[in-house]
Amino acid sequence: MIIKKDFWARLVSAVFHPLFMPGIAMIILFSIPSYVAFSVSAQAQRLIIIIVFINTCIAPLLAILFLKRIGLISSVLLDKRADRIYPVLITILFYLFTYYLFRQAKLPSALNYFIVGATMVTLAGFVTTFYWKISIHMMSIGGFTGFLIALSVLLRYDMPLLIVISILVSGLLGTARIKLNAHNPPQVYAGFITGVAVMLLLFYYLHH
Repeated sequence: MIIKKDFWARLVSAVFHPLFMPGIAMIILFSIPSYVAFSVSAQAQRLIIIIVFINTCIAPLLAILFLKRIGLISSVLLDKRADRIYPVLITILFYLFTYYLFRQAKLPSALNYFIVGATMVTLAGFVTTFYWKISIHMMSIGGFTGFLIALSVLLRYDMPLLIVISILVSGLLGTARIKLNAHNPPQVYAGFITGVAVMLLLFYYLHH
């Protein structure tokens, strides 16, 4: 069995794909012993995680496959900058739909903050895509890291190990994207910094 030398980079890119991060964030949020977890029943938590996974992973993925089938994008990997416009726009619409559902259900504010933050990070990626191939992977993991930091402050719950792990994974993911020639270092750094900054600023603005 021959393993390609860039196998690890492809594996890391797949495991920490932007489509998976919202679902992971929801699981972590409900794992923290805070008012968020205590105010939502276990059954409702499972339903919320499923809804988030469908709206931010399954639905965008199906949309990407459909766009490829009708010829609007050249590859499902979205390697070309032009291929990213429609999928990212569709993803934003699904995020907004998720936010609408959360508002209607009157869920804890932290859930709404995260969905709004994820939407803003994705919107920043959408606008930037017209001019530059910023790393969506790094914007996503950056937003996730910013979410953990903001959550630690908002819920007054210390989770330094989780934040450090997220930063280390971010470095590994950035290295993987460069290794695969998907992005250059400036695109990777800009993506991560943008993700962290947008999420932190939004949490600060909404909470005050």
